[in-house]
Amino acid sequence: MYKISIYSILFLVTTLGANAQFSVSYTAGYGSYKMGDMKKLLESAFQMEQGTMPAGLRIVDNFPAYVTQSVDFTYKRDRMEWGVTGTFMTTGGKIAYSDYSGKYVEKLTLTGYRIGATYRYYLSEGKLGKFPLLFYGEVSPAVTFTNLKYRATVDIYEGNIHEEANDNVSTKAKGWSVLPALGSKLFLTRKLALTANIGYDIEFGSKLSTTSNTLRVDWSGLRLNGGATIMF
Repeated sequence: MYKISIYSILFLVTTLGANAQFSVSYTAGYGSYKMGDMKKLLESAFQMEQGTMPAGLRIVDNFPAYVTQSVDFTYKRDRMEWGVTGTFMTTGGKIAYSDYSGKYVEKLTLTGYRIGATYRYYLSEGKLGKFPLLFYGEVSPAVTFTNLKYRATVDIYEGNIHEEANDNVSTKAKGWSVLPALGSKLFLTRKLALTANIGYDIEFGSKLSTTSNTLRVDWSGLRLNGGATIMF
């Protein structure tokens, strides 16, 4: 009986190894962000600064779309694949003025670290030329850790004056999100594939408590990614 149990375990492990596949993926892409509260905060700061600064003061960045980077570690068996994923995101807002006498820059920088799980189901397969091509649907629930930093600098060229301030608005928070996506995987070899996907990240709320109020950091937005996968 003891020998039968050992043989059964060995058979199960061998079977899993034969039909399963471990992968590591790296993708880089494009992320857009709603950031409604953060844009209002920047607009309010701009209105206040207009009373003390020259007419050329401008909002030059208003939390624009920017590059994202992701790493996935997954396990695939038959049509299903699941694992863990991590994504780095960043965006910011900036008010600036510059002329022959000096410059003024006020900047808010947001960084986000999205860490969660991913589940994929392979829907169909075909070929692109001689290369196998798979299509899949994906859903990824995660927690997003957000960090906000504030910095203001003044440079007056005459007299070589430089002043810098970092406000206590700098803080950290976390929120929850879910990212549904559709993607494809093109196999160049049995161990190497190119990947591409499109999805929409739905953020349920990451609140930053400042000295004056509570702000919602909304990373919700379109996600476009492309990269490579190595399989073991």
